[in-house]
Amino acid sequence: MVRSDARFDVKVVDFLLESSPARITTYVRVAGKTFFSRVTYHTIPSWDDLWGRVDVRCRPQILGALVAWDCMRFLALGGETLELCDGLELDASARATWRHCFLNQFGEWRYRNQFRYRNGDQPLVICRDPLESVARPRAGDTVSRDTSAAQRWLVTNGGGKDSLVGMMLLGDAGVPFDVYEGCLPIGGASEVQTSLLANLRAAATANDSRLISVTIEDDFFSTPDDVFRRLGVRTEHFKSDFAVGHTANYPGYFPLILYHGYSRVWFNIEASADRTMARWNGEDVNHQWCKSQEYHECSSQLFRELTGDHRFEGFSSTLRGIHDSVIYRIAGMEEDLLRMTHSCNLNKPWCRRCAKCCFSYLMMAAIKGEPFAQEVVGTTESLFEAPELATIWRDLLDVNHVAWECVPSHEECLLAVRECLRRGIRYPVLDRYAHAAEERLEELRRSYHTIDWSKVPAELRRPMIARIARAGADL
Repeated sequence: MVRSDARFDVKVVDFLLESSPARITTYVRVAGKTFFSRVTYHTIPSWDDLWGRVDVRCRPQILGALVAWDCMRFLALGGETLELCDGLELDASARATWRHCFLNQFGEWRYRNQFRYRNGDQPLVICRDPLESVARPRAGDTVSRDTSAAQRWLVTNGGGKDSLVGMMLLGDAGVPFDVYEGCLPIGGASEVQTSLLANLRAAATANDSRLISVTIEDDFFSTPDDVFRRLGVRTEHFKSDFAVGHTANYPGYFPLILYHGYSRVWFNIEASADRTMARWNGEDVNHQWCKSQEYHECSSQLFRELTGDHRFEGFSSTLRGIHDSVIYRIAGMEEDLLRMTHSCNLNKPWCRRCAKCCFSYLMMAAIKGEPFAQEVVGTTESLFEAPELATIWRDLLDVNHVAWECVPSHEECLLAVRECLRRGIRYPVLDRYAHAAEERLEELRRSYHTIDWSKVPAELRRPMIARIARAGADL
């Protein structure tokens, strides 16, 4: 068990706003060492251009939320408080939302470290309270909104099969949308990330879809682990992908929504993202909580409260009503596009050594055959028989273990195992779980081939019906 340690409290010592394009650089101090985090909004010319569309009372809290959520990852070193500097504000309600989001987003990190805070109200954001008389703008108090974009949507492109299918569905719906692409400080070289995303976008979207690009940089993920150990850090897993979230998690999208006037921001997140992966101290623990419907709803409400802009419909998912088994079948109808996807968070496009790579390989082998899966991930060998992957396959397929990654349930993986065996793909790792897959076949099909239409957005129901019909009547 690891206890929280005030030596690793996070203090924001300064932030810098720059223009051409708009960017914010945050400087934080932890255990005597200074780190930076920078977010660059390539399609926003300047902060003045953004502030011209926002009530003056909103500015300190918009910046406060952006920085507070962006700095969550520094608290994974074991600190108890995040102190914001002058110019950054959050009222009590926003601070409570931040704490709720942190505890859930970092639930896996707390669970795997058996981490405990010394006091029950930790972690805390410490900052200046906005004056009560100007704390929150009223509905409609934002200065202006680009009404020409009121029905234009923003969809995120992460480069994987979920992004591919989500963009195809939105394109089928005929509603104009722009495409967000973020370059993160994890996952490999920025040039590789940018190229992979651009290639998929160009092939999968209409020509009138604008690129909305954001770059996130820091010197936290690049700092060698032994530096943190010398500082006395005792926690593990503090550089996991969920630590950086999206663009400063969801508040990082707030400037884009305000400047471009988007009515909705779409993510392409499938049904398994809301499932519990472990129970600990009465809490549900989920590696993918940063993709959950609850986080979407919390962030949508936070945006409305901080900006007074109640015309924003919220953060949504194109794929919340379907599982990976269905998504891969839809994507498999567009083989050339599926070949352009990637799924690895460690060394893009494919490291071929992580749970996400193995799961994607399993699903593609089940849907399109193993030669296709090998071609996509770039190998002439079978990932099913690599000795060094035995533990990963166990975590994916054995209900007594957990694959701490953005992957679906063991049951859905077992369904894919059965499809592989039906195709004649035979390896010891698959044979080991053949009985479990066959024994529950009908149950698994009902669970993972069934569409939850109540969670399919109304605008996408007709396109989804058409895509599913093409993919196979058994769905």
